[in-house]
Amino acid sequence: MFTDLSSLSAQSEHHRAELLADAENFRLARLVRQARRRRPETPRSHPPQPDPSSRNDSAERRYAVSR
Repeated sequence: MFTDLSSLSAQSEHHRAELLADAENFRLARLVRQARRRRPETPRSHPPQPDPSSRNDSAERRYAVSR
């Protein structure tokens, strides 16, 4: 049985190119998934402010204060 070295070389180069493309697609898909997970829902520069009507006034009365 004879093997054509030039066709084997072309097939291996084609297979190598396909594997590299698959690896690049996998890498990019992983980066996209990581970026979606890290995306904050609210900007960190503006933390949510507590509602003034739900203030805990009893926290100030917790300790005895001399008058």
